Amino acid sequence: MRAANWPAWRGPHGDGVTPETALPLKWSATENVGWKTELPERGNSTPIVWNDRVFLTQAVGTRRTVVCFARADGRMLWQQGPDWKTAERSHQTNPPCSGSPVTDGERVIAWFGSAGVSCFDFDGKELWHVDLGPQDHEWGYGSSPVLHGDLCILNFGPGARSFLVALDKKSGKEAWRFDVPAPDTMEGPGAQQK
Repeated sequence: MRAANWPAWRGPHGDGVTPETALPLKWSATENVGWKTELPERGNSTPIVWNDRVFLTQAVGTRRTVVCFARADGRMLWQQGPDWKTAERSHQTNPPCSGSPVTDGERVIAWFGSAGVSCFDFDGKELWHVDLGPQDHEWGYGSSPVLHGDLCILNFGPGARSFLVALDKKSGKEAWRFDVPAPDTMEGPGAQQK
C-alpha cells in the first residue's frame, strides 16, 4: 500500500500527523528502507511527496536547488535552481536550503534565502523566480513556504529585514506583505525595553 501525499513541511495539515496506519516502528540502515540515495552536500530540509515524485531542497556548491526523485526507486529525475555566489551568514548546523519545498501537485515552490523564491513544474521547468532581496542573520534561514488557496506564504527572516509575504502561486506576483517591526520598535507584551 502506498502512503498519501505529503505536500509540505509537517504534512498535509501542517501538524506533522499522518492518517496512515500500520506504519513501521523500527528502522536501520537496511530495515524498512525502500531505497536511499547519497546527497552531494549536507542539508536540513525534509522531503515532500506527491504521487510518484519526492522533492527536497539541496545546496550544491553555489547552486540553490530543488531536487526531484522518483518515489519508486530514488532515481534523481531533475535538479534545478539559481546560482548564488555571494556568501551568506549562517550557523554551522544550518546549511543553505534548509527550508522544505511545498507543492500543490502541479508546481513545487522553494525559498533559497537571498537567492529568492523559485517555482518549478513537475518536469523541472522554472515557471517563475522572485527576488525578495538579501536575507542576513547569524543563524541563516530555514522557513518553509506554505500554500493557502492561490497564495504561497513565506516568513522571510530572521534578521533586520523580516516580513511575511504572500505570492501568487501561479505567477509569483506579490499579493501582500507585512513587515515585522524591529524588536526596539515593538509595543506590548513581547516588546524589549530600552
